[in-house]
Amino acid sequence: MQTIVVLDYFMNKHFTILNIPDESYQTFTHGDKISYLVEEKGTEKESIGMVILYPLKISEKRTGQFVKKLTSQECEEFIKQQEFALKVFPLFKKKFKQSFPGSKPISSRYNPIMDQLYFYFYSEERYVFSDFVRDFRQEIGKNIFLFQVGARDMMRLDPNAKAYAVGSDCGMEIACQGLGLLPSVEMESIAMQGLEGRDTERLKGRCGKLKCSLLYELEIYAQEGKDFPHRGEKIQCPNSKQNGIVSSYNIITREVVIKTEDGGVLRVPLSLIKKTKEKSESCS
Repeated sequence: MQTIVVLDYFMNKHFTILNIPDESYQTFTHGDKISYLVEEKGTEKESIGMVILYPLKISEKRTGQFVKKLTSQECEEFIKQQEFALKVFPLFKKKFKQSFPGSKPISSRYNPIMDQLYFYFYSEERYVFSDFVRDFRQEIGKNIFLFQVGARDMMRLDPNAKAYAVGSDCGMEIACQGLGLLPSVEMESIAMQGLEGRDTERLKGRCGKLKCSLLYELEIYAQEGKDFPHRGEKIQCPNSKQNGIVSSYNIITREVVIKTEDGGVLRVPLSLIKKTKEKSESCS
């Protein structure tokens, strides 16, 4: 028996699927749809997820029991069944915006196995929407679930997201539109790459958050940065008795930017900085 990680199509969460027969496992390709049993709030239900074949570390211990791999015909039927959710979505959007003006309804999906509708929205605020769920459930005659998602998940779930990315350098198809974990990008990532002087708005993606791509080379910057003097460090300028403060450095050009005591700015090769430091240390 084998295990595999999937991105659940409805809950937008990663699950580890257990007890997959070897003969089924060997037929999997990345993005295949499989069905499995999961337990949610004490109730067992069947769900559908997309297979992830590359290594993925997930901290959450969500598991499911394998049921089957969807055939090509079942996948086509599944896509057609999503049209029902898209037809209901405009009504949901109108009603939800009336009840919660600060929200942004994103999309809807339909689980034909459980006959359940899932609606997704984005908001910076937290809502109590139990009354809305009760009333809307009665209006459409279906069991519904509401999911409040973050900015990056909003771009993953929005069916128009790919259109937003046309002509941009956001890298959405690699990040938000992929099946992997969506990262949290901190301001520290900007500072480590020497980008703190840039316009922060230009470093944001279509989701309004810092671009996921800022993490792609972060490990290299962290490793290479160990060879450079720290920002704010006071050092002696090469071929001069004048002292300066390290303001930044560039790991690509291997240069250190130094602000001198008289207000000047020097770009100095790292090799010269090293030699100067070694010389001053040997003389002390």
